[in-house]
Amino acid sequence: MADKLLRISVAVDEGTRNTLESLAKRENKTISEVIRQAIMMYSKIRDRLSTEEINEYVDLVSKKDNIIIDIELWLMILDELNKHSSEEFWNLIEKIGYEHGLELKSKGVKSIEEVLNLFEFRHMFEVKKNDSENSYVLILATRNEVKLLKAYLCGLFKSLGVNNVEIIEGLRKLIVLLKD
Repeated sequence: MADKLLRISVAVDEGTRNTLESLAKRENKTISEVIRQAIMMYSKIRDRLSTEEINEYVDLVSKKDNIIIDIELWLMILDELNKHSSEEFWNLIEKIGYEHGLELKSKGVKSIEEVLNLFEFRHMFEVKKNDSENSYVLILATRNEVKLLKAYLCGLFKSLGVNNVEIIEGLRKLIVLLKD
C-alpha cells in the first residue's frame, strides 16, 4: 500500500515557482512530485556531504572541464604513460599543475594543507597529516599515479610560492615534507 500523502504549504518566490513549473513540465510530473523527489534527493546527498561539499561537487561537474573515469581505464592509461612518456611529457604535467595552482591562488587558496584537502575531496588521494614531522602522506589509489601526481603537485606548489617542500615517492604514496 502506498504511503498516505499529507498536504503542506510552502511559500516560494516567483522565480522558484517558475523553476518548479518548468521542471514539472520537462519531466512530465506534477509540481508535488518534483518537490517530493527534490527533498528525497537532497536528504540522500546531505547524509553524505556538507552544503559546502555539495556546492564544490556541483561546481566541479557542471563546468565539464573534468571527467569521471573508471579506475581500470585510468590504470591502463597510467601504465602506458609510465612506460612510454618522454621528459617533455612530465614537464607538461608540471606546467599544468602550475597553471592549476594559479587558478587556485586566484580563488584564495594559499596553503599546502588547503590544496591537499581540496584534492582529497576530489578523490585524487587520501591525506594523512603527521603533525610531529610537519609532513603529509598522500595515499594514492594505485602505484601508477605516483610520478604523475608528483610532477603535477611540484608545479602547483611552485605557482603558490611554496618552495620549502620536498615530495618523496613511495610505492603507492607520496610523502610531502615541509622544510623549515
